[in-house]
Amino acid sequence: MFLPSLTPDKEFDTEKAKILYYDFVKPIKATYYTKNYLRICTILEGKKQVTVNEFENVEYTKDNFAILAPNSKVDLNIGNKTKALVIEVDNTVINQLIERIQIELGYEEIKKVTNYFFLCSVTEEMLGTYKRIVRTLNSQEKGKEFLLDLYIQEMLYEILKFRGAKEIINSVKNARINNILSYINESYHKNIKVADIAKIFGMEEYEFCRYFKTYTCKTPKEYIKELRLKKAKELLQYQSVTETCYEVGYENISYFIKEFKKAFNITPKQYQKTYGNMSRP
Repeated sequence: MFLPSLTPDKEFDTEKAKILYYDFVKPIKATYYTKNYLRICTILEGKKQVTVNEFENVEYTKDNFAILAPNSKVDLNIGNKTKALVIEVDNTVINQLIERIQIELGYEEIKKVTNYFFLCSVTEEMLGTYKRIVRTLNSQEKGKEFLLDLYIQEMLYEILKFRGAKEIINSVKNARINNILSYINESYHKNIKVADIAKIFGMEEYEFCRYFKTYTCKTPKEYIKELRLKKAKELLQYQSVTETCYEVGYENISYFIKEFKKAFNITPKQYQKTYGNMSRP
């Protein structure tokens, strides 16, 4: 069975995170993709077997917690009744916590750590915070959104004490934007649409554009255009304007000339005459 994401039995949004509660009554096998958030995965009852990105195969219970990278493919296998709680946290929240607080590394009992998956034993401090999150989530208390944000930050604080936790969070952040840039750098000459790129990396278009601009200070369209025109300057030194236009991904020569002149205050033909070394007329 394939699902783009599993539907939670209960979910609750706070200012800093989203809390998802799952109650699996029957055995289930499913494949899903995590979205543009870091996932902290815990078990209330039962156990989970997961394969991450078709490589890491692990099983964990209520004695463990796992961190899943954004945009990961997860094959889930649950054989018995299982209750799970997942907290999705935006990287900006974690980065703000890292920047504001110098955390002394303490815990070392890490079961598994890669660039996209982290599995470790729950400590007493984490267990106490975790119980407060569950209790508050199920309460009718006014202002519980505020309390949940405090508890989630407390839980992140405890997680960041683990050796490797900060590194995996940073490597996840960098790997994700680097993968996106690598894809664009290899595909800029094709008729690629921003919506299609966003879909490939498991994001909505508006979400993808906001994320991309955060790390590059450019919109995806601006980045692609700059890449095409920069490559055009290289190609114009030894091939025609028409060939260059199509090779860098433009479908209309007049539009290509207009964009080139707007960017460099010179037409492609004038650029050739000034800087090029044409091997053909």
